[in-house]
Amino acid sequence: MSWGTYYKHEGYLSRIGKNEIESKREECQNINDMLWREILAYMASTPPATAKDAEGNEYPWPEFIAMKVRELREEIEDNAGLMARLDDCEEAMKENPENVTEG
Repeated sequence: MSWGTYYKHEGYLSRIGKNEIESKREECQNINDMLWREILAYMASTPPATAKDAEGNEYPWPEFIAMKVRELREEIEDNAGLMARLDDCEEAMKENPENVTEG
């Protein structure tokens, strides 16, 4: 069984304690900011003819950049989803702290 924080009888934050919510939210926001900067850097760069992915496979630049931006967007969306759950839990702690438990 994993450890985490239950809130509102409908949500669960895996491996995040009640006192870690704000720092985790800040960490997610910092990661998203970094990912957006990476996307902007790709867009601002002079495109090469081809580029290699993390596994060393070579792709034409348009295909590579489409894959890379999709990958970064998915990570941003995952972080945004976690941040929404963190906000829900924080709201529950303010309104009904008895509904927020760790375990």
